[in-house]
Amino acid sequence: MAKTGKPRGTLGRHPTGLRPGERLSDYKRLTIRLPPDVQGELIAASGALRRPQWRVLIAAIRAYVGSGPPLSADERRVVRTVLRLHEKTDRLGKVTG
Repeated sequence: MAKTGKPRGTLGRHPTGLRPGERLSDYKRLTIRLPPDVQGELIAASGALRRPQWRVLIAAIRAYVGSGPPLSADERRVVRTVLRLHEKTDRLGKVTG
């Protein structure tokens, strides 16, 4: 008996890279050590901007060297708000990201 109804797509995220046709799994892996406060900033920026951490790092590097756009005023405001919330959670002694 054939199934009827809406066809199901694949589960999970699409393995896309920065440019069309690229796969994230084709990129070189990088491991870095970050101080806890900087890691908190990365996590906060990733959550506030709704982007994966690797995309936040790429945007930050490109903005730093001048080949990419900086954050807009609204994006900066959202990231600062999330950082403040993150700091309050740390002060309360709760485990964070």
